[in-house]
Amino acid sequence: MVPISGPLADGAPGEVDLGYRLRKSAWGKGMPPRGPRALIRKGFTELGVQRVVAQAMAVNQASRRVMEKAGLTLVRTFHQPWPYPIDGDQFGDVEYALDRTRMAAARGSALVPAPG
Repeated sequence: MVPISGPLADGAPGEVDLGYRLRKSAWGKGMPPRGPRALIRKGFTELGVQRVVAQAMAVNQASRRVMEKAGLTLVRTFHQPWPYPIDGDQFGDVEYALDRTRMAAARGSALVPAPG
């Protein structure tokens, strides 16, 4: 897994995009959500992140499961134009998100504040 995370060009301050890429040889082998969870926790506890978002094609059930196991929940399904159509793009894309407050509530405690 290669984690990719960074501020969204059109996102709100404190909002970052979480992404990951897997080599084809790793597909279908039940990628654990430990990597995404660790990045999310680091963002909330050390980097001042307020909200994490991630997107995938609606038909990509494996990526959707990873996002859900990492604690993100479905926000919306949307359609956007792509220059090169691929199988499944007619079903659109999905956006998942997790905000700092909801993560803290799920853990039953406040998160350690990010250094100011």
